[in-house]
Amino acid sequence: MSGVALRERLGLLDELRQIVTAMRNLAYAELQRLNRAQSAQAKAEHAILRALADTASATQAGTAPSAPTHIVWLVIGAERGFCGGFNDRLADALPDLMRRHVGSTWMIAGTRLRQRVEPLLPDAAWLVGSNGTEDAVSCVDQWMSALVSLEQSHSPAAPALRLLHHAGHGIAETPLLPMPDLPPPTPGPRPMRHLAIAELMSKLLAEMVRVGLLGALQQSLQQENHWRLGQMQRAQDYLEEAGSRLRRRYFRQRQTEITSELETLMSSLDIKGGLGLP
Repeated sequence: MSGVALRERLGLLDELRQIVTAMRNLAYAELQRLNRAQSAQAKAEHAILRALADTASATQAGTAPSAPTHIVWLVIGAERGFCGGFNDRLADALPDLMRRHVGSTWMIAGTRLRQRVEPLLPDAAWLVGSNGTEDAVSCVDQWMSALVSLEQSHSPAAPALRLLHHAGHGIAETPLLPMPDLPPPTPGPRPMRHLAIAELMSKLLAEMVRVGLLGALQQSLQQENHWRLGQMQRAQDYLEEAGSRLRRRYFRQRQTEITSELETLMSSLDIKGGLGLP
């Protein structure tokens, strides 16, 4: 390979290294935003469960929900690339889950995951995926609309809702409905309310599902960006190693060219001297 070609390849490697560094910085910044969102998410989950406990204590309705006869699974995939086998692990977990929960309804979030599992779940409902924290809320709102439509189609029996997603400990199966065990109600007088108990419970349950979906999505995005950071670091290490090898090769070749030029020059001087030329 000529010196010109080596210089061009070195320039290309440097451009790729800059792109990978920028992508790594974006993933790191996204992780910082998600880490800050975790404390707010925990407070929201605590507040909604406390509100449900206080409301449920005013009536027997909602304290002993009937067992659902149908399960809806929502699988949260990664919408962006460069995060390794993130979607592959979710797809690999599906066959066993489908055998254990025959007859369930499946909802798949993310176009990349859809491409991976569509042959396995041709009748699944396909939902939008989230690219990051900026569109997470609007994404959850669209999931909620799809879930409400699905629940109406299964009236009068409300389905159970479970999520399959990445979390810190690996693939998580998170139940959202029916309502989880509630904490003890707040001591003291019951809070004032302006809605009927049934209507208030319905709205609080919907908010609980919404908060739970957002929490699961944030966990998924957090792990996705951890994976992306790892991928970008490995890519950067490879590019730096490849660039170092290429630079050594370029300098060796350049040294060879300089030596050859000097030998040619010396040979030319020897010839001129032998001929008595000035």
